[in-house]
Amino acid sequence: MKYKITPEMDDLIAWTYRRNTGNGEVNAIARHLNLPRWKVSRRALYLGVVEPKHKEPNWSEEELRLLHTWAHLTPERIALKFKAAGYHRTYTAIVLKRKRMRYLRDMSGMAATTLSDAFNVDCKTVTRWIEKGLLKAEKRGTNRTEKQGGDMWFIKDKDIRKFIIENIHIIDIRKIDKYYMVDVLTEGK
Repeated sequence: MKYKITPEMDDLIAWTYRRNTGNGEVNAIARHLNLPRWKVSRRALYLGVVEPKHKEPNWSEEELRLLHTWAHLTPERIALKFKAAGYHRTYTAIVLKRKRMRYLRDMSGMAATTLSDAFNVDCKTVTRWIEKGLLKAEKRGTNRTEKQGGDMWFIKDKDIRKFIIENIHIIDIRKIDKYYMVDVLTEGK
């Protein structure tokens, strides 16, 4: 064995881990015992004075499909939806997986306020289209209060495209940004 650990060293490691390890105590004990920090940590695990950290299980295909479906929502809202579906994922796990899978980058769409700017209409007009069922949109699941305007709407590009095609009679094409309209109708090709 490269590192010889004595019973006295074990006692000192156990005593340190039972007392406090948050302010550099493990580094200090490692220097005192002339051991690398990883060896002290591993020995504490062996002695049973520290609980092993378990990695979250791998993501199933169903979880990935659900995450892709709900990627536009806030991590808190996604976690609640996962819980309702019978899965448990932490906020951090959701944020990291969504980022690693580039699901947000794949989400082509916009908020209702951004769409109102592109159409050069009032935001309440876009909201009215949504409420009438003319424009499909989903709530993002933010924690905004009514005073802040309430939860934000998220509208996918495909739904904007469908809205333009099916409701051309209520849209004033002269007001719409022409480059944006061409981009949406041609799917950015």
